[in-house]
Amino acid sequence: MITALDVANTFLDRAKKEKIDISPMKLQKLIYILYKVYLQKNGFRLFEERFEVWQYGPVVSSVYQVFKKFRSNRITEYYLNADGTYNTVRFHNNIRFDNAFEFVWEKYKQLDGVYLSQLTHQPDTAWSKADQRGDMYLDDQEIHEEEEYQFAI
Repeated sequence: MITALDVANTFLDRAKKEKIDISPMKLQKLIYILYKVYLQKNGFRLFEERFEVWQYGPVVSSVYQVFKKFRSNRITEYYLNADGTYNTVRFHNNIRFDNAFEFVWEKYKQLDGVYLSQLTHQPDTAWSKADQRGDMYLDDQEIHEEEEYQFAI
């Protein structure tokens, strides 16, 4: 079973290989966008954790708790298991994951967390709808229906 922390480590692993900085906010938004793309393309959830409605967009609480110590700075460590190892999502085991991950990474890797947060705040996003209702969590059906983000670099 894939967890949000496995996905977080997968993004951090790729970022380290490509020398791209990832802050906690950027990590949260990349995880959200990947979850959305995966849900839209495959019709089911990537992991069980739910996205909470926070001020700066969708947040997985477990990921927040692990990486909050980095504040707005570059994350320099993986989430480690009790034995000191870390998990990532293995590529070539799940073509659905591979395709969604590569799409999201290539499209969004150069954007910073603040900009990605602004994308999640656009009108009619799952986050904006949940926020307007005062919900605690984003609705998966609304995530599934959300449009692809349009932006100019």
